[in-house]
Amino acid sequence: MSDSADLERRYQRLLAGYPRAFRREHEQEILAVLMADADEGQQRPRLGEAANLIKHALWMRLGLSRGEIMINERTFPISVDQPSRTLMTAFGAGRKAPRVTMSSSTVDVRMGWAFHATIPREAVASARPLNRGELRGPFRISTLRGVNYWPRTALVNGAGTGLVEITLDRSKWVWLGPLRAPMRRLIVSAEDQSGLVAALNPSTLRSPGPDDPRL
Repeated sequence: MSDSADLERRYQRLLAGYPRAFRREHEQEILAVLMADADEGQQRPRLGEAANLIKHALWMRLGLSRGEIMINERTFPISVDQPSRTLMTAFGAGRKAPRVTMSSSTVDVRMGWAFHATIPREAVASARPLNRGELRGPFRISTLRGVNYWPRTALVNGAGTGLVEITLDRSKWVWLGPLRAPMRRLIVSAEDQSGLVAALNPSTLRSPGPDDPRL
């Protein structure tokens, strides 16, 4: 049996944990994505892939997921400084690590109960590093932390450094605690600022200055 056939068979075993109806509709598509991303000569699923597939299968069986699956996901922690971590933990927003989780099709942004957005990758128009000096309007005060919202713009951060501006090509509905709101611009503080920018926007972007009209 070839390495490719052996790897596909092992992926199929992992997918067997999903409900039959879900497998009938999505299994071949998921297998195609997994196999296309496999390394040459790879014989077994990567540990992260296996854990991710098992986790989402379990969530579906328990009724905690409607079928959203993050294949080959990457996680970028949202940076949180120590004073902010203490305050956020006290309010329950930092109980689970704030993060940006990306797959080939989805960008998922969470900060505890206070913020949640699931954005299609194709809706991301651009991503770039943002300096604190570039903050305008309600975000002029660079000491803001947590979740702050202005019409169609959200600031989700635990630090004043490593800021990344994500611009969408259309507004998407996001959760601000128990409330829903439209968002087209998101600013997050990332532990790996350059890594997040590169993952969201592989092309090299010109870094606009403070006089850029988009700001």
